[in-house]
Amino acid sequence: MLQLQLNRVDYCQVGTTNAKCMKLMPSVQKELQRVVVGDSSGVVQLFAIKQKEPVNIFKSLPSKRITRVELAGKFNDVYDRIFASSLSTVTGYSKKGKQFFSFETNMTEPIRSMSVMGDNLCITGSYVYNCYKNSQESAYYLCPDKINDVICLPLTSADSKLIPILACNDRTLRVLDDSIVLYETEVAGPPSTLALHNRDAGLSGNEIVYGTSDGKVGLLEMNADEPLPKWELANDRRLGGISCLDSYDITSDGILDLLVGREDGTIEVYGYDSMDNPELRYTYNGNEGITSIQGGCIGTSGYDEIVVSTYNGWIFGLTSESFNKELSALPATLSVDKDSSAKMNKLKSELDKLQSQVVKMRNVYQSTLSNPNSLSQLKTFQINNRFELNRDDASYTLSIEAEVPIDNVLLQCDVPIDLLDSEKNSCVVSYSECDENDGNFVLVTYRCQANTTRLDIKIRTIEGQYGMLQAYVTSRIQPKNCLVKQYVIKPLSLHQRTHLIDDKRPINKLKLSGNFSLAEIHSWLYYSIPEIPEKVPAENEIKFYFINTFLGSQLEINYKQNEAIFMSENVSTISILKDVLSKKLLTKKLS
Repeated sequence: MLQLQLNRVDYCQVGTTNAKCMKLMPSVQKELQRVVVGDSSGVVQLFAIKQKEPVNIFKSLPSKRITRVELAGKFNDVYDRIFASSLSTVTGYSKKGKQFFSFETNMTEPIRSMSVMGDNLCITGSYVYNCYKNSQESAYYLCPDKINDVICLPLTSADSKLIPILACNDRTLRVLDDSIVLYETEVAGPPSTLALHNRDAGLSGNEIVYGTSDGKVGLLEMNADEPLPKWELANDRRLGGISCLDSYDITSDGILDLLVGREDGTIEVYGYDSMDNPELRYTYNGNEGITSIQGGCIGTSGYDEIVVSTYNGWIFGLTSESFNKELSALPATLSVDKDSSAKMNKLKSELDKLQSQVVKMRNVYQSTLSNPNSLSQLKTFQINNRFELNRDDASYTLSIEAEVPIDNVLLQCDVPIDLLDSEKNSCVVSYSECDENDGNFVLVTYRCQANTTRLDIKIRTIEGQYGMLQAYVTSRIQPKNCLVKQYVIKPLSLHQRTHLIDDKRPINKLKLSGNFSLAEIHSWLYYSIPEIPEKVPAENEIKFYFINTFLGSQLEINYKQNEAIFMSENVSTISILKDVLSKKLLTKKLS
């Protein structure tokens, strides 16, 4: 039941932000909380909100892009120390802005996620996990698939054992003991983010909430030997993937609610019923990808709010404070107080100054156009893009979000694909005639409305037709420039990885044997099937299971050096694999 009323308040805009790069500092003596955020320019800043305006406490110098921000402190102490990661470096700041820690890790990959617990620093790259205790390496693990997030269970004492949990792209959570995997458990989709349940891992101290890239949320109790699933939320409304999670009592009923931020800009609040099952209480869509979500009180004392950061750098709150006044209660004439008048005059002067600067720079640019020796300097822009298969409707979602307004997006594909209708897409679509002899099967232009920074396109591929999809993203900034992104459509493009199959079904079997190495057959499968890890697993014999999201058929793959076996009840799947692998083998013989 939706029963929560919140109002949006925009506070400020910083540079583009990564996931989990905004935190709220803990409150001291019921004071308003402060906001710390790290952005793409490498700036870490802490600010407070006074009279709805941000007031900087400290601001670091620009550096490399900030990839994660975490708060930490000593055991049983206030978590008021700020840790920020950038490339392979972790920097620590006090609540007053003093840099007390700078650690250059030995990571060869950029840091993607981080967790700080007491004296322990856990960081991950794409495949590598490292743990440092007092700046000395204490654990190392090479993951067979990409690591999306890491979290540590709370310590029960200052010298208790650290238990890190990795969210891996192969739909698995891995629980580590130093450099050894204690156990791994399958979840509903590729886990994209992890959070402690109720911020302290629940009553048992080992409960975590996970969110997946296909929009599902679940709760697990991570026991010493095996996990205990508590509940799971399906993505029935087909919303975006989960980017961030938090717990906060925004409904003021004495029970912490679950706050969910999604990549498509949707914000959800889930309360709990008498059986501790989540139920939706509130939903909001800001049309910008959410990167961080926190519950707290930063604007007005006594009014709780959900503080959010977006990919484009907006920091805003959804507050329980009401701004609506009854018309009958308003006086016949309104008077503006001195503070409001001063604020309006300040805004007017800033606007006038900005307008004069724009006119000046435009005149300078126009004057350079008449000079034949002058060169235009293109202003680059960044985009956040994702191309993922949805199991529910067997279609791909291409999500493109830019830091500047998008003028149009041109899609070009050298194989046949179907473009499906999407409720989130309000663009004008234009189809162009294609000449198949030129390698163009699809040529479509999406013209965006003004101030559009995000675009979602649904695509249905055809198995056996494989090639390249290219997206040309043109911005509205002057002079016009364009970014090109490429997405591979694989031969078995509608297959998705799973961990359990029905072994009672009748099967067709394909056996491939010859003089090839494990790395070679792995590279051929990586070329053919989605969700095969890029790196070769460490085992001598490898097994994968897949399910066809469109037909529901299964595929089992067993391979090792000089031999590979494929089993499926769908003869088309076997036929496609046979054709692709035959071409790869022929290429190998010719070379």
